[in-house]
Amino acid sequence: MDWTTTLGERGGIASLGQLLGAGATAEELGRRVRDGRLFRPRRGVYALPTAPGSAVAAVRAGGRLSCLPAAGTYGLWAGQEARLHVTVPAKATRLAALDDRSVRHWVTRGESREVWRVSVADCLRSVVRCAPTEDAVAVLDTALSSRLVSLADLPVLFDTEPNWTRAIVRLARPGAESGVESLARQRLERRGHHVEQQLHVRGAGRVDMRIDGRLLVELDGYAFHSDRDAFERDRHRDAELVRRGHRVLRFSARQVLQEWRQVESAIEAALAVPENVRDAPLRMPELRSLAS
Repeated sequence: MDWTTTLGERGGIASLGQLLGAGATAEELGRRVRDGRLFRPRRGVYALPTAPGSAVAAVRAGGRLSCLPAAGTYGLWAGQEARLHVTVPAKATRLAALDDRSVRHWVTRGESREVWRVSVADCLRSVVRCAPTEDAVAVLDTALSSRLVSLADLPVLFDTEPNWTRAIVRLARPGAESGVESLARQRLERRGHHVEQQLHVRGAGRVDMRIDGRLLVELDGYAFHSDRDAFERDRHRDAELVRRGHRVLRFSARQVLQEWRQVESAIEAALAVPENVRDAPLRMPELRSLAS
């Protein structure tokens, strides 16, 4: 395997030792730095010009990307956190200054194969210690659904963590295919609703969730579909669900994140309509659009 492939597989940032071990030479690395095909974010570390800015910033600060920003690099829920989170060695003596918008973490328990981010296990632990509970549970939910960890793994990963962190971990469960689905599930359950996720409905396939065994809710990943075909497929699918006697509400990720009160009101109004009232129109509060 060519060392440049190794560099790409490690996120575009690797240590000198990793690159030498993959077949690079010091002369070749120096030449690529001089011609701009590589740069050194800190001594002994090389990066591609295309490496993520947050990863480069973490390396320059003397640590590894951590918490929600690191979760996003693993394909997990990253919340809406704009700050840089960096985990640094406990005994580090030479660290770059971080600005007021950055958060420094000090605790790690395992090694990571990348020099720019913490391991999955340390990422999850840092998220639970630092992030708001909703976001922490959403990260754990998406880690379970993506099979980066299992329910059986979580007690082991958090075995020496404080009791309050283990209480948060117990709120996680598989089923949410996105952080937005997890947030909706958590909020509805706090209101006493029974939420089932990723159910198979005959003739229509999987649906995101069913509330109290009566109402199907679908959550789009984006406020607007990226193509017309996807938009049409969803509408045909909703029509088929209704034709089969189901009640369906569909919301966008933006509505869940920014208009939750209106979303919640619509769901409560739909659930308030008796099941035997088939022909009466559902009277639900109008959802305010940010574009209006």
